[in-house]
Amino acid sequence: MSNYFVSTKGIGSWKDLLANPEKQWKPGNSAYELALCWEGAKNLPSCVDKVFKESNMSLFHNVKILYGFPEYKVSLPGAGANSQNDLYLLGKAEGELMTIMVEGKVSETFGEKVEVWIGENPSEGKRKRLEYLLNQLNLKEEDTLNKRYQLLHRTASVINEAEEVNAKNALMLVHSFSKEGKGFEDYAEFVELFKLKGKKESVVGPVLVGGINLYFGWITSETVGTNSKEYFYSLFKTDKSRILAKEIDDYIYKKSPYKTEVEDYHLRYNNGVRTDCIGYISKKGSYKFATITAARKVCFVLHLGKRIHTETAKEMQREIDELLGRVYEKFDPIKLTPGEVYIRLEWIDKLEMITRFIDEAYKLRLQK
Repeated sequence: MSNYFVSTKGIGSWKDLLANPEKQWKPGNSAYELALCWEGAKNLPSCVDKVFKESNMSLFHNVKILYGFPEYKVSLPGAGANSQNDLYLLGKAEGELMTIMVEGKVSETFGEKVEVWIGENPSEGKRKRLEYLLNQLNLKEEDTLNKRYQLLHRTASVINEAEEVNAKNALMLVHSFSKEGKGFEDYAEFVELFKLKGKKESVVGPVLVGGINLYFGWITSETVGTNSKEYFYSLFKTDKSRILAKEIDDYIYKKSPYKTEVEDYHLRYNNGVRTDCIGYISKKGSYKFATITAARKVCFVLHLGKRIHTETAKEMQREIDELLGRVYEKFDPIKLTPGEVYIRLEWIDKLEMITRFIDEAYKLRLQK
C-alpha cells in the first residue's frame, strides 16, 4: 500500500477510490453522501461541529482537521482484506494530535457478526487476524462473537493510526444518514464492550487503550442527495468542469457586480416536480438569467429571453463558439431554445473566459 497521496478535486475524486464505484456512487448511498458532506466543509461539517462543541469534553470544542484521506486502507495482520475506512482524518485538539476514522452509513449494516465471519472452523489466517484485533483493543473473544466484525477492525484502525503518529486521542465516528438510525443498536452494543454507553448525536469516552484515549461518536445528517448544489456539480464528467461549476456559483454570489442582487432559484418546484438545476435569478426581475442544469447532458445555460433577445442570443452563441473553437449545436441533437446560450464547461479552460457573458446575460434579462 502506497504512503503517497494527492489532493482531491471535488467529490468525483472520492468516487475513483471506491472498490465498486458503479454500485456505491449514487445519491442516497453512504459513500456519495459522505463525500458531499465532508468535501465541502471548511473544517468540520456543521452537524459534526455542533455535536463536538456541545459535548461536555473540552477536547472536542476546537478540533482542527489537518488532513483527510477518503477510502483509507489500514493493513492488518492475518487473513482478510485491509480495513478500508470511509474517511481517515488527522486532527489537532488542545495542542495534541487526534486520529478520527469516519464510517458512513445509510441503511447498510456493520457487516457480519464476528462468529459468522470466523466460522465454525476458522483458518489460521482468520484466527491470527481476530487475535490481533482483540489484543489491540483489550477485548475477549467470547465477548465479541455476537458483535459486528466491521466495528472491530474500524476501531483497531483508528488505534493503529494513533500509534503511527503518536496521537494521544482517537475517535471512531459513525456518520449516519439514516433518520431511523439504522445500525445504532449494533453500535451501542459494541461500545458497551468498553464500559461506555453509546448515544446518538454524542461523543462518549474516553477509555484508555494501549495508552491512547479512545472515544466513540454517532452523528446523524439528512441525506443531501439530488437536492444539493454539490449533486449538480458532480454530474459534470471531468474534475475541471466540476470545479468550474462551483466557481461559477461563487462568482455570481460573491464576486460579480450584482452579487447582492441575486436570488437562488435552486430547489424550486414546477408543477410538483423539483427543478433539475441550480438557477440564478435577479431580485429585480422574475426570470432566470443563468442555470447549471442536468439537462442537455449537463450544461451551463444563459437565459437572455426569447421575446426580445432571440437574435442577441444567437450572436452570443456564435461568439462563444468561436472563442472555444467548437460549434455547440453540432454536439447537441436537441433543438436549441430561442433566447438561450449554451456552454459546455468541459471546453472552458478558466472562468474568466465566460464571466463577461454571464454579466451580459444578467443585464439583458432585466430588460422588459
